[in-house]
Amino acid sequence: MPVKLLRIIYLIVLLLCPIYSQDDYDQWFKEQDASLSDVAREETAALAAISKEFDNYALEQDKLFQSFKDEVEKKWDSFRFSGKKVYVDYDDDLDARGSIDFEKGEVEIEVIVEQKDGDSRVDIEKVAKKKLEKKIETLVVKPAEDKKAILKDQVADKNGKKITEKNAKSFSKEVVRSRKPVKKPIKSRDNKKRVKYSVKFKLLPDHLKIRTDRYKKDVLSQAKRHNLPPSLVFAVIHTESNFNPKARSHIPAYGLMQLVPKSGARDAYRYLYKKDKFLRGRYLYDPQNNIELGCAYLGKLKNVYFKGISDEESTYHCVISAYNTGPGNVAKAFTGTTKLKPTIKKVNTMSSKKVYSALRRKLPYKETRDYLTKVTNRMPYYNSYN
Repeated sequence: MPVKLLRIIYLIVLLLCPIYSQDDYDQWFKEQDASLSDVAREETAALAAISKEFDNYALEQDKLFQSFKDEVEKKWDSFRFSGKKVYVDYDDDLDARGSIDFEKGEVEIEVIVEQKDGDSRVDIEKVAKKKLEKKIETLVVKPAEDKKAILKDQVADKNGKKITEKNAKSFSKEVVRSRKPVKKPIKSRDNKKRVKYSVKFKLLPDHLKIRTDRYKKDVLSQAKRHNLPPSLVFAVIHTESNFNPKARSHIPAYGLMQLVPKSGARDAYRYLYKKDKFLRGRYLYDPQNNIELGCAYLGKLKNVYFKGISDEESTYHCVISAYNTGPGNVAKAFTGTTKLKPTIKKVNTMSSKKVYSALRRKLPYKETRDYLTKVTNRMPYYNSYN
């Protein structure tokens, strides 16, 4: 199968057909108290139907991902792919890739050149520089789902001029000319002789704030809609993706607020639109959709699941933790069960400091315990948006 076609098929399946195990989410509905039993039965029945739809794609996705990975490793010495805070973009022929690290504020461009008998070092370097320039030129203006460049206003030339389609080509030449590409012979599985060339350049120092302001309007609107402090939403986005609109994790979760199709995204959509829907990656990558549903899920956690908690700070400790691990695991930290009513009753006997301490000690996963700390500590940085 041609590499380009294989890559397209892979990306379609990856974006449109996310699959993952959801045992905790399914079980949570089953274990609610008697007053929720009718709802729980309806939810678990719907879950079974949607889960079946997801699971039908599981083997195919795994095979396609492995096929894509194998094609990359035939040419490259290593496989790199997008994550929560790093976006990796391959050319169709797989001879060039660009990686944007939104946490470090750094872009790395890598290209490979096949070394044939008779090729001189000068010839190879000439080809490599052209490939590097072309990849830089396309990556700095590559659009996200909102049609704006992923790196809009975050890259500037040596004179401080922001990079757009008009000056992307001259900027690419400037980068390659001013930074000597790093050269490295590589071994790949097809045993062809190749040389890898790479260059790096930095995003502007205020790149994080630039991305924050890019999504400010939607965050403020949706936070108001669900009676949430904007600082909470911004801190969640910062922690989840560093405002990377192309964020994707292995779960899989998608976009700025890392929405999981079969749990948080689905729960939020049903909360807003009173309809159960299979939400695909393409829908969840859209920043407006992502922020709408992410805020809706935070809103449902605050205004429905943990509504009875009297102390606002305690409420947010529970909401932040539940956003990462689900309300059932938050309940377990206080009562040993997934039931919410006794959890709320228990929390209301404790100070907010004790609630925070209990969650830090008793949440079942270290990732969630650390997540609570990160989001809580980052909220003050965004108080100016409240």
